[in-house]
Parts: sequence; C-alpha cells; structure tokens
Amino acid sequence: MSCGSNAQEGNPDKLTIVGRSGAKAQLTFELADDDAERSKGLSGRTQLDANSGMLFVLDDRHAGFWMKDTLIPLSVAFIARCGEIVAIAEMQPQSLEIHNTPRDYKFGLEANAGWFSGHRLAVGDQVQLPKALKPADCAG
Repeated sequence: MSCGSNAQEGNPDKLTIVGRSGAKAQLTFELADDDAERSKGLSGRTQLDANSGMLFVLDDRHAGFWMKDTLIPLSVAFIARCGEIVAIAEMQPQSLEIHNTPRDYKFGLEANAGWFSGHRLAVGDQVQLPKALKPADCAG
C-alpha cells in the first residue's frame, strides 16, 4: 500500500483538504504506511516545509501520536477511513503526551503546528485521500 513512494523520488504526492467553510488547501505529503515508517515519523527533523506533512496509514491498533524525539511543534489531524477529519490536536516538541481521540480514524496527518487552523480547516472537513488508500465504499 505504498502510494507515497514518489515522495522519495523527488515527485511528492499532494493532498487536497476541502473545508465546509469553503476553504481549500493542499499539502505535500510523505507516506508512513508500515511499522518502521510510522515509528520514525517526523522525529529528528529540525524543520518541515510550510505546506508539507506526513500521512500515517494506521492499522487497527490506535496508540495515538506522541512527540518523543520530534524537534518541531506539529498539528495532527485524525482522519476517518473515508477522509473526514474527526479531531485535530496541537503537539509540542519532545513531549511524551499521547494525543488520541475516541472517534474512529484510519489516518493521521501531521503538519507544522497551526497549519490546519491557519488554513481555516476544522473537524468535519474532508481530506481527498489518494485513490489507493480510499476504500471502495466511500463516496467520491
């Protein structure tokens, strides 16, 4: 399930997020879709381009997100299997606090702290997931 392999070849993938407010934003993303990539995430980086992030494809174990060894502040959007943002959390560098939500989610999208609010995006907005990651029974 590696639709993000182009990101490593200099041809990054982009996600479009459409807000109920009419806001629309694009984010270049790297894909973390296996245990090693999910475990490393964005740790150790000293910066992240303004409109870049990482899309985590999660399995059934939802341990949440933490910032151990992550040096930059991040926001994470918890995304349901069909693309709806169900929660957003702000995370501080090197914190051991676990960020999670009781709502069902299949993806986590990390971006620079404040990226979602800065683009007027919120819970209920829709991430246009790559076709390879979107279940067939989801509309659109």
